[in-house]
Amino acid sequence: MKQLTCEMCGSTDLVKQDGVFVCQSCGTKYSIEEAKKMMVEGTVEVAGTVKVDNTDKIENYLMMAENAYDASNQKEAESYCNKIIEIDPDHYQAWFLKGKAAGWQSTLANIRIEESVNCFVKAIENAPEDKVEEIKKKSAEETERLSVALVTLCCNNYAKFSSVDNAKSIKEKTLLVQLYTLQLLSKAGVTSNNFKKDLAVKINNAVVAGWDNYIWKEYWTDSDGHPSKYVWNRFTEQAWAAVDLQKFVISMRDAKDPDNKVNYQNIIFYTKAIESSAEYKYSNGGWGKATQWSSDYKNKLIDQIMEYHNKIKEIDPSYVVPERPKPSGACYVATAVYGSYDCPQVWTLRRFRDNTLAETWYGRLFIHTYYAVSPTLVKWFGHTEWFKKLWKGKLDRMVEKLQQEGVESTPYDDKVW
Repeated sequence: MKQLTCEMCGSTDLVKQDGVFVCQSCGTKYSIEEAKKMMVEGTVEVAGTVKVDNTDKIENYLMMAENAYDASNQKEAESYCNKIIEIDPDHYQAWFLKGKAAGWQSTLANIRIEESVNCFVKAIENAPEDKVEEIKKKSAEETERLSVALVTLCCNNYAKFSSVDNAKSIKEKTLLVQLYTLQLLSKAGVTSNNFKKDLAVKINNAVVAGWDNYIWKEYWTDSDGHPSKYVWNRFTEQAWAAVDLQKFVISMRDAKDPDNKVNYQNIIFYTKAIESSAEYKYSNGGWGKATQWSSDYKNKLIDQIMEYHNKIKEIDPSYVVPERPKPSGACYVATAVYGSYDCPQVWTLRRFRDNTLAETWYGRLFIHTYYAVSPTLVKWFGHTEWFKKLWKGKLDRMVEKLQQEGVESTPYDDKVW
């Protein structure tokens, strides 16, 4: 006698059930006569087409796939779905569950959203007529959840370490998931009102957290508020990346969406920080700015700031656009004469400007006039010896008088005014 062996899959695990022998591996059923013949001769000759009933096996795999998915074992759930699809390539429930299982296995290094969407499309195509709309809706909702989760992963990474590369990753992954999600929404005939809005909120929150907890903190805590050249360069790169992400968020909404107002305000804040940033060095017993932006570049940044204020005005007509701010740290003539923005004489003059002149209307008028005229004079003549000699005597006497009156000449950081 030969061992009873399934002709379809080769399994020897056949059990008698309800008057027939059933293969426990593939579900193939054999009559008692066929089983006897197989045990004697080893084979069963079958005429015509034989349809193997795998219903029980598929239902068993589906149950195990659902249990694995509910237990957050997506890899195992996907494996069972693949077994079902091997038996029945048109099984819409297996395709749908595989799409979910594959999508939730995505990492930043291995994004499986496209694969997930393709599975959902298969599920929609193979769903029975009375289930099509339900599968369309569920597939669209699941794809949105997967997309938001992936972008959230990028955002959390950026909030902890706000590097330029991580900022770039947020944009790339967001554009990618938008592409696949919108493709599926179009295929399913579903319109989403909140998908892009949810992504925009996630990204904005990440940028704000990254700025407060990393970008600004790393810049301003270096050497107790006196950043080195390296730190300054890193800060400006990361700050511009933050500005770029805020612009990216704006691009995800309608131009006049009220929510964009917050993003423009953030951009203004970041740009002001860039404009006032500098490299510091320790010399002559104190810290001073060794390198800062040129007056021309500072004015370009202020032009951008005013442009953003006007963008807010377009969104909110009641918004009052402030007066154009003065470039920070722009003591042009004194800097040209003494050769540095950070030296005892210029520290004295800057204190006098901020603490005395700026306190009266006529003092502010003088400051306004000075900043309107002096940048051009310095640009034209600041490098010449006659210009420096013309002003040095006057400034020396003024500085001496101010110091006698108690205005200090120690290192000084400008007030924002």
